[in-house]
Amino acid sequence: MTAITSATTTVITTPVPAATIPLSSSGRLQIPPHQYKGLDPEWRALWDNHGGSMVRADEVTLEDYRADPAKYSFTYPTCPGPEVFHVEDRQIPVSKPTGEITVRIYSPEGPGPFPVHLNFHGGGWVLGGLKSEAAWCRHICNKSNIKVIDVDYRMGPEAKFPAAIYDCWDATIDNAQSLNINPTSVSFGGLSAGGQMSAVLAHFARDEGVDIKLHMMIVPATDMRYCSTKIKELTPENCPYESARLFADLPWGPLGREQWFLKYWLGEDPDEQERALNTWILTPVLAPNMKNLPPAHIVTAEFDLERDEGEFYGQMLQDSGNSVTMKRYAGSPHAFAHYNHPTRGLKTSFEFIEDTSKLLRDVHYD
Repeated sequence: MTAITSATTTVITTPVPAATIPLSSSGRLQIPPHQYKGLDPEWRALWDNHGGSMVRADEVTLEDYRADPAKYSFTYPTCPGPEVFHVEDRQIPVSKPTGEITVRIYSPEGPGPFPVHLNFHGGGWVLGGLKSEAAWCRHICNKSNIKVIDVDYRMGPEAKFPAAIYDCWDATIDNAQSLNINPTSVSFGGLSAGGQMSAVLAHFARDEGVDIKLHMMIVPATDMRYCSTKIKELTPENCPYESARLFADLPWGPLGREQWFLKYWLGEDPDEQERALNTWILTPVLAPNMKNLPPAHIVTAEFDLERDEGEFYGQMLQDSGNSVTMKRYAGSPHAFAHYNHPTRGLKTSFEFIEDTSKLLRDVHYD
């Protein structure tokens, strides 16, 4: 891992009422010109010009966000993605608790049955949905010639931890034959919260004898114990991840944003949060057995507070004898993979698309 000078920060966890935030304050979230040496200049300009004056979702209540999501979302460099041969939505049953969720199935042309990759979107188990990573799903379907199933798992605060994890597992083991899928060629993955769930589901798959070709963890949250509201200042003693200490005040993705997510997914009681954060299905680095897991690929972003925990988890997998590949995208922010608009997106996002489409094609067809 790249060595970075450590820093401490005071964490503010309470969202500001929307009415008190000056929406017209030009550049209030712009990046200080001499801060974050090595940051992708393309990202710096994109954020300063189109995100520097925005109000982030975590700066308001979830109710405010839901009333007008576009107002609090950085969507300028995103796009719906390319056309694919066939797209359909289906309802599938889930078990913990019982109910139904929607999955969106992207299919390439041809008779099949096809290999399949399941995608678990990011958004802190609170935000996001079937539009979040639609562009990536479409690119993968076309470039890798596989079916992609995007899982619209239930989220907080209505469906708190660990419902989303079990929703994604139920989607993974659903009847593949009814979807014209090759049940011997299955992979899954996700971004951020989705990466955390992918890590956990790999353990489920091993323990239940489900063969998985690959699990991908994209900027995964593998150890969020430092997000506990009981911690008021990050230090090397309570947070071993240098990236979390150094980047806790990033304009686009600060520590307070992670705590905002957990507030709605875990609840606000500090003791309950701490209890959940010390269970392995929320904190995969605590898993009791790291051996014999499916092959893994881990993606990290250089300017992301979750960078080091993702790489640490990858090292744990390697040390336990698992097949692991990892790539850190230099200069990139946490959500760089989302910013794939064909004319105003990030070059690293397109690099990510090419990398992952080749990886999945090789995994399923070699």
